[in-house]
Amino acid sequence: MTTDRRVRRTRSLLRQAGIEVVREKGFRATRVRDITERADVNRATFYAHYTDKYAFAEAMVREEIRRRFATRLPAAPAPVAGLIHGLAVLLSEESGRADGCRRNIDVLRPLIQRAVRSEVSGLLVERHAYESAVTAHIVGSAIVGAVCWWRESGLPDTSPGQVADEVTRAVLYGSPPTS
Repeated sequence: MTTDRRVRRTRSLLRQAGIEVVREKGFRATRVRDITERADVNRATFYAHYTDKYAFAEAMVREEIRRRFATRLPAAPAPVAGLIHGLAVLLSEESGRADGCRRNIDVLRPLIQRAVRSEVSGLLVERHAYESAVTAHIVGSAIVGAVCWWRESGLPDTSPGQVADEVTRAVLYGSPPTS
């Protein structure tokens, strides 16, 4: 489905304005009026596209995640282990880059995690014909949860590849048996 050029332009203006204003003021202090004034569009135009600033933020997060997945993951289906590993590396790298957004993370974390889980689940269904969306969601949630925990725990000197190795093993094989 192609989106009208004017719609794409308006959303692009709003996205750029939103990023700038949130960086300056923080998400909580940002108002829709701040975004529309910066984008030089009418507030009614904003509300024609988004119900509120939370819907706007979620849409921006989803778009960015899709873009990063599309540019960083192979287009052809890979073995499920390769896809899980690739997703874990990507999420680990991206979460490391997001450290500069700490003052907004308490509000944005649930949006980010929900969007990532949704995109990961969609990829698993699309590329690996998971018959159950529930299974894909569980696997996606496991990947996201493990990478987020790893990042938040502040484990030192762990590369994204090492994180991905551990996450892939845990998702595919579970925990090792206890003696």
